[in-house]
Amino acid sequence: MTLHLKARLALLSLTCAISFGAAARDNETNKVLPDLAKEIRTFFADQDQANRNGMTTTELANRFYAEDAIIAGEGEAMPRRGVKGAIVALDEWFAYLGPGGNKGCNFAVQDPIVSSGNMVSVFAVLSCKPNPPKTNKQETIRQLFVLKRTSQGWRVVQEMWQAGAFGN
Repeated sequence: MTLHLKARLALLSLTCAISFGAAARDNETNKVLPDLAKEIRTFFADQDQANRNGMTTTELANRFYAEDAIIAGEGEAMPRRGVKGAIVALDEWFAYLGPGGNKGCNFAVQDPIVSSGNMVSVFAVLSCKPNPPKTNKQETIRQLFVLKRTSQGWRVVQEMWQAGAFGN
């Protein structure tokens, strides 16, 4: 009887150890190494710079989105699909901001950045300065991005956005 109880306890201990080991391993895959976090922050900073440099919406969309991207936004009836949908969304956003208004926009990547394999998810806040007479207040959009590493570098495969910032 004592031997049987010890065997059960040993089996239970082994099961718990395996479970904790699997959880630890899963947590390790989701930790973003400093080099990867820097790559993602650089990706968004480069997009900001391309925007300030006056790239067209087509050029901006092609360097930012994957061909099969899906963009869902607050109040939109249907998601935008693909680079063509992203171009339309950018054209509408730039028109809303007014001439040159997009050049006053920049991303702030929020922690945490979560990764697994060749995919990364990240929250970001897009802030755009007022551009009178078209916009008289700062525009702030909070976004969730899922990016995939491609042969062209990181590209957004999913985006969800909503007006407002994240609470601090």
